[in-house]
Amino acid sequence: MTGQTADLGKYIAEHHIDCPRSTTSIGHCRIFGKENRPLLKRGQKNRVLLYPGCFNPPHLGHYNILRRAFEGSQDINVIAAIVLLLDDDSLEAKCEAKGQSLVLSRSERACLWRSDARVLPQWWIYDGSVRDWYWLREDLENAIAIDGFDFQFASVLGPDHISRFGSYLGWNWSCHETITSDAGRRSDLVKADGSLYTLPDGFTP
Repeated sequence: MTGQTADLGKYIAEHHIDCPRSTTSIGHCRIFGKENRPLLKRGQKNRVLLYPGCFNPPHLGHYNILRRAFEGSQDINVIAAIVLLLDDDSLEAKCEAKGQSLVLSRSERACLWRSDARVLPQWWIYDGSVRDWYWLREDLENAIAIDGFDFQFASVLGPDHISRFGSYLGWNWSCHETITSDAGRRSDLVKADGSLYTLPDGFTP
């Protein structure tokens, strides 16, 4: 790869297990929209947000957290976001523990995300298994690195996962950068005057 930019969606389509290797169409597998497609650029660290969750069902709070994280991180070269739906067995275990009866399949949850007209064209709803995601991610990172682009994932977590009193250690889903937001619910990282607390061990929101 000798150009100064490259289409991120083409890399994903090439290595996604559900995408035939012979297919090169940038619209294949509905990876990102037709407009404002995410481009990798040389000379900068290209970040992609990884937003994992059950999303049972996806609701406005989920959307608002990702939208706020995506739009508020353009200064660190975030070019895209990937929504990672947790496996059905993980969701079933969580619902059983909480006594919840509504359990949507991964395909149903993906369909709800994709049918939301507010989803940005730079977002991709991944509906494969978590195990397959790790394989895809490794192939993707290796291919992009070989072509000479600086690339990194940053995770997105809601305030229910990052708390001043929790055990967050700065490492989530193999990402050493995490973005959170109080767009969906109140965060105890935010003081009454709107300023931010500092997390233990030097982590600063």
